[in-house]
Amino acid sequence: MSATQIEKLIVQNSKGLPAEILQEILDFIEFLKFKKSGIITDSVQSGLSEFNSSEIKYLEEEFNDYKTLYPVS
Repeated sequence: MSATQIEKLIVQNSKGLPAEILQEILDFIEFLKFKKSGIITDSVQSGLSEFNSSEIKYLEEEFNDYKTLYPVS
């Protein structure tokens, strides 16, 4: 299936979904773009900028050994 066909199916299948679900789809698409490019998207950067210092510290601790625990094969 071509990329154009897949895009059309995504649009067709997303019609009528609630805004919350559409936002999740958009978030997932942005995550996939980030994962592939390695560049933080505007929405990810915006979300991270809203964290306070204790939340940032917690995230840093949570992901401290991430690459060791979950190596990319």
